[in-house]
Amino acid sequence: MIDMGEARRLSARCHRQIAGRWTAEVEMKVLSGIRSLAAIAWAVAEIVAGLEAVAQERAVEPAASGRTAGLERPGWTVFTDAAGTRVDVPAGIFTEQVGPARRGEGVELQSADGRAKLMVYVEPNDEAFTPERFVRTNLKVPAGALDYRRITDRFFAVSGVNEGEIFYSRCNFPARASGRMHCIYVAYPQAEEKAWDDIVTRISLSLRGSRN
Repeated sequence: MIDMGEARRLSARCHRQIAGRWTAEVEMKVLSGIRSLAAIAWAVAEIVAGLEAVAQERAVEPAASGRTAGLERPGWTVFTDAAGTRVDVPAGIFTEQVGPARRGEGVELQSADGRAKLMVYVEPNDEAFTPERFVRTNLKVPAGALDYRRITDRFFAVSGVNEGEIFYSRCNFPARASGRMHCIYVAYPQAEEKAWDDIVTRISLSLRGSRN
């Protein structure tokens, strides 16, 4: 004959065991799922952090390099104007037109970051100055600021440092004393002097203009 009390105790024990096993299995699965989600979240966080770091590095790269935009890729072209000026210009550096030249008639260009400037212009020589006298009369900086000076009967070229910038100015004079001068003016950071040497030399030597 079945002992009903014993049967109930056995039944309760089975339920507890089954419930215990189910609870343990569920807990293991839940914990496993939590660990998986945590691992995924950590991996995503690492990826996001990496992308942010790369973006920050790229954002500061131009400032960190401290070099004028386009300096590594001058992209030469020939500039001409109605006055007969012809000169090689590094269009890869001087990508923006600022406006009319601040002297004479011409144009002023600058680099994308504004660190370097170039003016190409013509200027009348109404006083019929020689190159020597023109420099002596129009020089805007102390003579001691010049570290390069070449003057002939046909042109002048001067260069120096002013407020952390190197400037280079050249004008080719006309055959007639009262004709127009064809000129360039370049300014760039003093810290980049070596990188600019060949560029400025090419601009200067290529400058041509009508001799009228």
